[in-house]
Amino acid sequence: MTATIDKDRPTMAEASPGAAFGTIVSSAISVVSAKVDDWSSKLEGVGAAAPVDATAAVDEVADTVAEGGGAKRQAGARGVKAGLEGKNPVWAAIKGAWTGGSIAVRAAVVAAGVALLLLLALSPVLLLVFLLSALVVAAASKARSASA
Repeated sequence: MTATIDKDRPTMAEASPGAAFGTIVSSAISVVSAKVDDWSSKLEGVGAAAPVDATAAVDEVADTVAEGGGAKRQAGARGVKAGLEGKNPVWAAIKGAWTGGSIAVRAAVVAAGVALLLLLALSPVLLLVFLLSALVVAAASKARSASA
């Protein structure tokens, strides 16, 4: 018996799972490479275009995002805008939240601020009253224990 080699039939090495995987990987790499080339040519086209005023673009995007939004959206858009412009994003977010907040939210913030100021003003007085009360209770307790 003589062995004949059929040229249309793959050999044992070509039909192995490793060879099939290698073929799939090389095909995937060529597809990804073509896609990366396409993206890089698009990016080169964007880079070659006329320069855009970054501040105006940021203002436009922030205004579009914040438009019609509530306090959260206003705070986020104004904070990001200020951060990109090199300003304080926290203060800008607070102002944006104030602008986007409803009348009820603004009233609640003002009431909380007034309550905080009153608490800060009255807390030393309340602390003094508490300490004097504790002193009177301690003295009364000592007097009772001494008389018994």
